[in-house]
Amino acid sequence: MVCPVYDTLSETELIRFARHPSNAARFVPRPRGVPLERFVAGAVDNLGEALRAGAYVRDERPGYYIYGIRYVPPSDILETIPSEERRKEYLLLGLVGALDFTHLEHDTVALHERTFEDRVEERVALTDATGMTFAPILAGYHRPDHRLNDELERRLGLDRRGLSFEGTVPPVAEAMLDGTTHRLWRVDDPKAVTELQGLVRDLRLLILDGHHRFTAAAHRHYEGRRTAPLAMLVDGQDRALRVLPWHRVLPAAVLPFSELLDGARKRFPWIEAVPGPAGPEAAIARLRAMHEDGRRGFLVAHAGALYEVGGVPSSDVGADFDLLHGFLEDRLGIDPHELEFVRSPRAAWERSDDAGEPGRNGTALLLPPLTETGIEERAFGTGAVMAHKSTMFLPKVVEGMIFALADAPD
Repeated sequence: MVCPVYDTLSETELIRFARHPSNAARFVPRPRGVPLERFVAGAVDNLGEALRAGAYVRDERPGYYIYGIRYVPPSDILETIPSEERRKEYLLLGLVGALDFTHLEHDTVALHERTFEDRVEERVALTDATGMTFAPILAGYHRPDHRLNDELERRLGLDRRGLSFEGTVPPVAEAMLDGTTHRLWRVDDPKAVTELQGLVRDLRLLILDGHHRFTAAAHRHYEGRRTAPLAMLVDGQDRALRVLPWHRVLPAAVLPFSELLDGARKRFPWIEAVPGPAGPEAAIARLRAMHEDGRRGFLVAHAGALYEVGGVPSSDVGADFDLLHGFLEDRLGIDPHELEFVRSPRAAWERSDDAGEPGRNGTALLLPPLTETGIEERAFGTGAVMAHKSTMFLPKVVEGMIFALADAPD
């Protein structure tokens, strides 16, 4: 029934999940190379079939949902987390509701990275055709007293510190996807709903994951429709919420390494070959040192060699992305669509070995760690947005767990 979020699905995964007749993979993600009109028409048909088959149940009662995710990060991501912050498992809770754009005040919600226009167009078309919004947008908030998080735990009777997922309230839905457990609980008691509304009313929200879905909803709002996409509010200081950079692989067919390095030498103050044996472990250690020392820049890995490219020092959390993408797009004229976005330094290192033309390695472009607090300060303080696909937040919700009508009731 469920599948990974639409823009993280590989072609292989899409085929795997779409084999099931009612899986969300049949109507949420757009297969590569499929024209937009054909994708939308197929999505409407497949969603209709799933609804007629009774695969999804409509809840007629107004209320909130609590979404819980218990997960273990993949090994290539876990190794990038400082040892003192690693846990055997993580458990995140969030409050899911409809984000009604007509009630949003100025400076209460902020994006932090750019979006691709074609993907926004795709999400708008899908929403218009189906009348639905699918997986909730992930939005972070800050409450020093953590009252909302504590209230969610209390209502479910959970002990998150003990990583217990067994509370006093049974979930209305549960799914296991690739080792991660997803649970959903309903909160529809009028008194409880009112209390939760009071806790969320004055929160300032940073969009963490779902920029294209949020921007699509904003477009529909500005066209005069009272749109209300699903949103999952999570505590930005929660230990279970991990923020990571997306790394890049530049295929050799797009730009050979020699031309990239030559351009970098002309553009940046210094480039240094990292001494010692080169490999993913050395890259991870170097990225951590860059972050701890406040060194701005990025790493370049190619054919078993590792280089640090340095920029002007800055305390701005987005500076590394600005440096890299200003160089790639403005100086070298590389379209972001030509880059491959990879979740970890190890995966990027391995992927660069076979990227591009046969016999010619691609180039891995690796970025240092960042923090949710720094991202929020930038988004609300300056309004500046980071490059396309700058950040990856864990855990991720799934498609197929909860849907909502796209338009808010009058």
